[in-house]
Amino acid sequence: MKSISQRNLDKTISKRFFLLSIFKGGVVGAIGWRFFDLQMIENRKYEKLSDNNQFNYHMIAPERGRILDRKMRLLAGNMDGFSLVLNWNKNINVELIIKNISSVINIDQKDLNNFYKEINSNNNDFAKEILITKNLSQKDVSKLAVRSIEFPEVSFLMTKKRFYPQGIIAGHITGYIGPYSEKNTKTKIKPNTSWLEVGKSGLEKFFDKELRGKFGRKRNEVTSKGHIVASQIYENTISGNDIQVSLDMGLQAFAVERFEKGNNALVSIKNENIKKQIEKTKNINFINNDYVYKDKKNRIVNPESGSLIVMDIENGELICCLSSPGYDPNIFSNDLDVNVWNNLKNNSRAPLLNRSMSGVYPPGSTIKMAVALAALENGIIDYNTKFFCDGAKKLGESTFHCWAKDGHGKLNLIEAIEQSCDVYFYELGLKVGIDKIALMMKRLGLGQYYNVEIKNMSKGVVPNIEWKLKRDGLQWSMGETLNASIGQGYLLTTPLQLTTMIARIANGKFSVTPTLMVNKNKNRFKDLNINPQHIDFIKKSMERVVKGNNGTAKKYQIGSKKVEMAGKTGTVQVVRISEAEREKGLIKNEDRPWKRRDHALFVGYAPASKPKYAITVVVEHGGSGSSTAAPIARDIFKYIFKV
Repeated sequence: MKSISQRNLDKTISKRFFLLSIFKGGVVGAIGWRFFDLQMIENRKYEKLSDNNQFNYHMIAPERGRILDRKMRLLAGNMDGFSLVLNWNKNINVELIIKNISSVINIDQKDLNNFYKEINSNNNDFAKEILITKNLSQKDVSKLAVRSIEFPEVSFLMTKKRFYPQGIIAGHITGYIGPYSEKNTKTKIKPNTSWLEVGKSGLEKFFDKELRGKFGRKRNEVTSKGHIVASQIYENTISGNDIQVSLDMGLQAFAVERFEKGNNALVSIKNENIKKQIEKTKNINFINNDYVYKDKKNRIVNPESGSLIVMDIENGELICCLSSPGYDPNIFSNDLDVNVWNNLKNNSRAPLLNRSMSGVYPPGSTIKMAVALAALENGIIDYNTKFFCDGAKKLGESTFHCWAKDGHGKLNLIEAIEQSCDVYFYELGLKVGIDKIALMMKRLGLGQYYNVEIKNMSKGVVPNIEWKLKRDGLQWSMGETLNASIGQGYLLTTPLQLTTMIARIANGKFSVTPTLMVNKNKNRFKDLNINPQHIDFIKKSMERVVKGNNGTAKKYQIGSKKVEMAGKTGTVQVVRISEAEREKGLIKNEDRPWKRRDHALFVGYAPASKPKYAITVVVEHGGSGSSTAAPIARDIFKYIFKV
């Protein structure tokens, strides 16, 4: 019989064995459960992780859509190009690979800098395709291809390179594309897109999403160390949509040539006198590197700067829209040279500025039709109301001069528009008041943005009493009304706004708005709500500017029985003329430094008998609107109507 101590020991051993059995059973159960969990429950999760380790995916850019003019001529398209790509993974010797490649072909240093920048920003362990250069020639491809066994880590990509066959002629409208950056686009795209280019300006930016199309994907099969063993297209791309614009490239090309010439003559740089001038003169632009312009005094000059717009008055389509000087967007298709960029950015004539839509100018006398309509619509005058002009208008201690030193005598409204009498419109402005004038200007399209397919437009300034009080905390003065009545002072407009104003007057019925698209605005305009008789009277006045005996543009009639233009000239002072300068005698525009010369403007439409197109010509520091801007407008209409 067991002793008590033996029985107690047996009980202790039994308990411990029982507890150990429970613990053993728990461990075995936990391991079993984990095996069950891994095999049955989390099987799909780890299968997916395994696939991700076996395959990686890369975005493929689709072919970008084209930009075409109204006659289907190409403004922006694509051409074949070749890129060199490194199939990167953490186990390869990048420096050695680049050294070996460089012994066969030349790689631009800027491309290499961008490549290494991408390498250094590569913080994960997944294999990637990283662009080395996108500027391979076919000769470079051939050299590398015959030695491809030496470079298993690199591959070639057939790419599409953006090009702009119209070059400088339509640069501000087409805009250009450049490397993707989250800073300057709302489009959010996944990482590893150093090769991707998006619209940066112009139509390329506005229609970037439509032009870009839908991305595809390529699937690479990789080893555990990241080496690519197979590659295939996983998802096909969808090419971007083509965009057709309202511009006519034939007219645009002619307009650029005619506008830049102005009243100057084209002369070869082989001319000995011209050679000597070129040696002494800086910042002269050459035409095709063989010609320059010379003025009437045989001085070499730059092409004219400014803007020219032609709009269809029925649908608002812009058939011509130029800004001078321009730039060639093709320079952005390659990696932009720093010196080229600095020359563009620092050029005193600002070639990157789209003057047609972003440039603001005092409109000068081109605004007088709006002042006249404000007076007529408010019943302040009638067609026969007359004022006397003796060459100046006294207001307190100030004197406001007319452009005609000896005055125009007694005139009615149609004569005042024909001869562009400033004193008449001083009187008219005082009677109407700035608030009513501002309302009419806005009704005619000034001081506002339009839904045009180009961003970064300017609104301009149409001042009134409230505007000045809000901006400066000061009361409006009558002298400021006089300045506004002849299109100076605070008043600022864009060439696009002036063209819209003329289109609405020429149309007479609808508030036409501009567009760069074909058939966008058909039957979408609001009523203009201006008395048709008043509109007709203003149109007759504009006809007199060109055909009248005293018209300021009478020298520049088209001269066709079927087609004649109507319009209004404008000459805008850039610097104030003092009384002392007036008494001494004004220096002629052509004898002043270029930046101190007046701006020359002309607005109009044609045919005068049945209006179809409105035009605005703004020549910066061009002098007289009647002698510089009007002949350009005449020649544009002669081209359009083939007369």
